[in-house]
This record gives sequence, C-alpha cells and structure tokens, in this order.
Amino acid sequence: MIRFALLTVLLFICCNELPIGEEELNIRGNFDAQELELTLNNTLTEFDKFANLGKSTNLVVGKNNDYESRMLLEFDFGDSSYQGLDEIKLILQTNLNFNNDTIKVSIHLLTHEFDEDQANWFQRMSGESWESEGGDFNDDSLRFAELKGDSLLVTFNYIELDEIINADGMIIIPVDSGFSHFYSKEGGYVPKFLLVKNGVTSSMPLSNDCYIVTGPEPFYTESWIGSGIPYRNYVKFEYDSILDDKKAIYAELTFRPEQHFIMRDSIEIGVKQLLAPLDDFNTATGPLIALVRFAADDTVFNIDIVRHIQHIIEEPDSNFGFFIVLSPENYEIANYKMISGSHTLKVGYIPPPQGRY
Repeated sequence: MIRFALLTVLLFICCNELPIGEEELNIRGNFDAQELELTLNNTLTEFDKFANLGKSTNLVVGKNNDYESRMLLEFDFGDSSYQGLDEIKLILQTNLNFNNDTIKVSIHLLTHEFDEDQANWFQRMSGESWESEGGDFNDDSLRFAELKGDSLLVTFNYIELDEIINADGMIIIPVDSGFSHFYSKEGGYVPKFLLVKNGVTSSMPLSNDCYIVTGPEPFYTESWIGSGIPYRNYVKFEYDSILDDKKAIYAELTFRPEQHFIMRDSIEIGVKQLLAPLDDFNTATGPLIALVRFAADDTVFNIDIVRHIQHIIEEPDSNFGFFIVLSPENYEIANYKMISGSHTLKVGYIPPPQGRY
C-alpha cells in the first residue's frame, strides 16, 4: 500500500513537468490545423497532337469513334540472299497488361522512310510531313491478319519478302474497331522478323518502330488529361496572403471525371509545377510533385500537393499554376475529361512558432 502511494505521488510530480507543457506549446505555435479553400483562378487544356511515340514501350493499333492508331515497323535485312527459305514470318508479342481486343488489320508497305524519334500522324521525320496524314503507303494490302491471343504472327512468301526488303518499312492499319497493344523494342520483347532455313532461324534486326495516333481535339476551356496524345490540364489557384509565414501540412486537390477512355484497370495521375507563366504545352515544368494511382473507374480524384503549396508560400511570385497529367504520357491511349468547375484545393496549415513572425 505504501509503495502504491509513492507511485501516485511521483505520477503527479511528473505530470506537472511534461516535456511539452503549455509554455512550450506557446513557443512552438498552435498545432491544430486551420483550413483554407483557395479560389480557382483558371483551368484549361493544353495538348500535343504532334506527339511522337517512338520511345513508348508499347505499339498500339486500333480505332474507335475518337481515335485511330497505326504501327510502323522497319527491319534491316542487309544485302544477303534469302533463297531457299522454309518460313518467313513476323512476330509481335502482346502486352497482356491491357484489355486487348480481337481485331483485323491490314499490312501495307511504306513508300517513304520515317524516323521513329520524329514520326507522328502528321510528320514522318523532322521538318517533313507525310504526303497523306497517317502515313504514306501502297494502297494494295500486302497481308490481312487477325490480332488475338499472346502474339501476332504473320507469314509471308518469297515475293512479299522481296517487296518488304525493297520498301521503306511497313505500316499496320486497323480494319475493325477495338485496340491491341504490343511490346516495342523499348518494351523488352522486340518485334521480330524471322527467316527459317533448314531448321535454322535467323532474326532480322529492327531499326525503327513506333505507333502514330490521331484523336479528339478538346476545346481549350475544357479540362482533359490523357496519354498517347498527351492532354494536360492546366490549373491555377489564387494565392491567399493568409498563408504567409504558415506551414502547410496538407493540400487536397480534388476533381471529378465526366467521362473517360482507358484500357487498363488503374491509372496514375501526377502533378507538375509550372516554372514560368503558361505559354503552351511545352511550358517549362519541374519534376512530378505528386503521383497517385487510382482505379480507372474512380469518380473522385484526390491528390495531396502540399509540396506545391509550401513552395509558393515561401516564394509567392512562383505561383504560375500546375499541370495535372496522366503518367507516363506515352505508355498508352487514354483520356479523362473533367467536370467543369469541379477543381477544389483545400489547404491545412499551422501558424509559425511565437516569436518567429
């Protein structure tokens, strides 16, 4: 009983000498977060319809009411003789991370060379446009094929091989609606042109591959994010001087999709801070300040961009706004259109320690 009484006395003594007492709390400041909703200044869409996709890990072919995507391939056959071959075949590996459709395609020979680092729906190489948007190719199809399963396999004959060797590459064009995704040379499973003779298989080196795509052109006052054709949603909120000298502890950016098109079960949405006033799609930005994965069919997106808010608290003149983006922007064909006026930004902050104003 005496031991219990001593412990009780010690407990009360310690309670009067807490490591952080009332005086210390006053010195450090109020830790109860206060919340402020910033006023939306502007939001609009910037997009790059001239995007080249030569460095994408995927090759996408397909079409719907909004998009059409075509694949370009070029192989280096060299000057060797290819007489006496038993098999001549092209193989592309399907990327099963996507919901791929079974579709028919038409394969044509290109009539002009292209540069995978420059090619898009309108341009075949730097400074040079296609004669026809979407590629210059022979009207007659070299082959029809159906895309399904874990790979695309197309077999050719001697005459077709000779035509392929003398052409500037091939283009694969969708005939049916739907989309299929194949690995590019950057994706690890390189498209292969295989020649079989006497049981020995030779693989022809792939020199160029990319996909080119055309799609919707949203009105600039709408809010879209997307990849394949990169759509960036520019957003800027008014800075409030209430935040001067405060410490931001959270900044909840919220927006809602009105409609979307995507062929995966989840997506990643990021935010990039503008380093200069908005000019166009290529306005300089910093690295991603936030990146969050969401289910593809989520109806509300919430992203904490506290790093952006703290930066403009410390440097108010740097409030140029930010881009909301799908990441990565060249991985697939996807888009989200946001509900007009759905952007909100709530900031939680605490005042600075007393004596430090």
